[in-house]
Amino acid sequence: MSERPDPAPGPGPVDGGASGPASGAGAAWSTGATAAGAAFLFILLRLMAVAHYDWDTASGLADVVDFSDAVTIAVGTFLGAGRVAAWLMAAIVPLTAAGHLRHLREGRPSPASLLVVLALVAVFAAAVVSFSAWGALASGLVWFAVLAAVDLRPGPVRDLLRRLVARVGLLTLAAVLTASAISDEVWVSRERIALGDRVVEGYVIKNGGQFLTVLTAEEREKRILLSREVTSRTGVG
Repeated sequence: MSERPDPAPGPGPVDGGASGPASGAGAAWSTGATAAGAAFLFILLRLMAVAHYDWDTASGLADVVDFSDAVTIAVGTFLGAGRVAAWLMAAIVPLTAAGHLRHLREGRPSPASLLVVLALVAVFAAAVVSFSAWGALASGLVWFAVLAAVDLRPGPVRDLLRRLVARVGLLTLAAVLTASAISDEVWVSRERIALGDRVVEGYVIKNGGQFLTVLTAEEREKRILLSREVTSRTGVG
């Protein structure tokens, strides 16, 4: 009696290949959620900081701030931070430069990385000169020298610093959030607004045509001024 041939093997379990797109989509969603969360925290901290952490004032500003203009708020915050921004860059720029230097030593030059480093150095130099932040410049140079020297010698310290360099993006985000929390500089220029026999110094958060929404400079209170009563607006240095 002849033996019956073994049945052809059926389809095996589905391999993990199909999980590639799903995994990619999950990573993209996670990145997007992280970016959205960081943007939310940035705007929230900005509102609280410029309002001197007064909940009612921050809530009032949230009603008039155009959140689609987040880039303007971010750039204005950075430029307004002044010395704080210079010191934060003194910590971040050397990390970025050290990462690029390491790539050069390993024979992996990156023109894009070089452009980023040069741009950051230019902004850092502008901040140092504008605010005479020579202490920040000296600290940045010493920090870069330490990073470059340690990277030449194997050991746990080098491993630690390389992990810091690899996480420069996360550290930059932490620095930006820190600056947004401690700097009370508003992202628009300070003005002296004359209304007949009285003067209000503050920041025009919104120009509604018939009215101005102003955050006062000293009291940090939200005020609504009628445009027809404004006789002049002068920038305050």
